[in-house]
This record gives sequence, C-alpha cells and structure tokens, in this order.
Amino acid sequence: MQFWQAISYAPPDQLIELARTAEAAGFTGVAIPDHIVTPVRIESRYPYTPDGEILWDPSAPYPEPWILAAVLSQATRSLRFMTYVYILPLRDPFSAARSIATAAIWTGNRIVVGVGAGWMADEFRVIGKSFSDRGRRMDDMLVVIRKLLAGGAVEHHSEFFDFEPVQLAPVPQAPVPIWVGGHSNTALYRAARSEGWVGVNYDESDIPAHLQRLADARRRSDPVASDFAITLALNGVPDAALCRRLEDLGVTGVIVPSWLALGEEPSSLEHKQAGMRRLGEGVISLWR
Repeated sequence: MQFWQAISYAPPDQLIELARTAEAAGFTGVAIPDHIVTPVRIESRYPYTPDGEILWDPSAPYPEPWILAAVLSQATRSLRFMTYVYILPLRDPFSAARSIATAAIWTGNRIVVGVGAGWMADEFRVIGKSFSDRGRRMDDMLVVIRKLLAGGAVEHHSEFFDFEPVQLAPVPQAPVPIWVGGHSNTALYRAARSEGWVGVNYDESDIPAHLQRLADARRRSDPVASDFAITLALNGVPDAALCRRLEDLGVTGVIVPSWLALGEEPSSLEHKQAGMRRLGEGVISLWR
C-alpha cells in the first residue's frame, strides 16, 4: 500500500518542510493539485461536493505542479510527486511533454503524471481552449506525449495534431507512469489503457462499485501495463483497518485529504506535521 499526502492549498512557504516531514513519516509521495487560473465567479458545477460548490477560495494557491515537484525533490531523497490531477486539455502536448520530461529528470524519475479532462468550463473559456471536445483531444494528447517522452524523432497525424518529425530533448531515462483520474465510464476506459487510475473523494461504500466498473473497462481494453495502480482519495484520514480492506479489494494506494478538505485550513505548519507523523506512526509503519 502506498500513501500520498495531498498538499492542496497549503501555504507555499510551508511546502518544503511538509515534503521533508512526509518523507520522514514514510509517505510514498505528495499529491499536487492543478489549475492555471480560478475565475472569481464560477458557473460550472463542481462534481465532488453535494451542492456543486468548490471547497476553496478562488485566491487559494496553485503553484505550477512540475516546477513545484522539481523544487521539492531537491529537499528530499525518495519522496515521489503526483499531479492530482494535471488538467491536460488546458495545454498543448509539446509544452506539457517538455515540462513533464524536465520534472522527471530533475526529480530523478520520481514523478507520476496524474491527468484529468477537467470539469471547470469557465477556466477553459478563459484560457481559450475548447471544453466540449476536451476528452477526445486529451486522448490524442496522451498518444503524442508518450511518443515525445520516448525520445527520438516522432511524427503524428490525427484529428487534433498533425506534424512531421520533431524531437524532444532531453527525455527521461525511465518511462513516466501516467494515471488517469475521474470515474465516468469514459474516464475509466481511458484509465484502463494507462498505467493506473486515480479516484477522487470517496466514502468506503462507494469504492467496490467503481472498482467493478474499472475491472470491466480493463477487460474491454488493451492495457499498456500489467502492474496497474489503483490510488484512491478518501473522504477522511484512513486508519489501518480501512487500508487493509482496500488492499484486499486491489487498491494499491490512498491519498490522505488536504487540510482544507478536513476543515483544518488555515493551520500552522506544526499542526500539519503532527498529523502526518501520527499517520506515519499509527498506519504507514505497518506497511514499511
């Protein structure tokens, strides 16, 4: 079982020490959120709360995730960095691949690319990207990005991207795992063709049905990875018994909620560190 600490909305001046504490407590890694901009007035419905309202203030911090991963890697030795999730259709595949490759190199291949199609149409409109075809465009982007990260001259000819041979350099020395977020049928099928799935904000009772749908999607697809990761964000801090039950269901990792999701933000660095250490001593230590 892997343990990831969500660091969404934590003050930027706390992040280096939080990364060091997470590593010392035995966490596998930290989960980094992503939005480019947050409109002050959001018309889109947030899909992960009952009332459709976002949990955070529009002024909450969103550091660029790949820069942040590279920075935090310099203060740690083994901690990994997962985007949770990187909204791929807001970018072009070339810039995204370059950022991912650079982060992979500077972190010593300690990144996981968690990607999603995005839910906030308002942000797409501000950035100037189409929202209605974001899923199909993301599928095409993933193909292009995998080609670019593999190195050498590549070309691509499709509905969204049509180019003659180009080359990205430098590229990582090891493959970068791509995990797909979301639990729509389309998202699960997309995840089934990647190296893993990232589930968002679940109670324990929700999980078996989603896992069954994921298993069905994997049977209908041509998986690229036999060592498939299933990482779930939970509605609450997990205890050891819950983690054992999830492991029995085939779950390979859990994401501990951010402090804001637990109603503990703003909070001091010391408060956050104490919570991570308690989880490390009481739960994570059982899997070390």
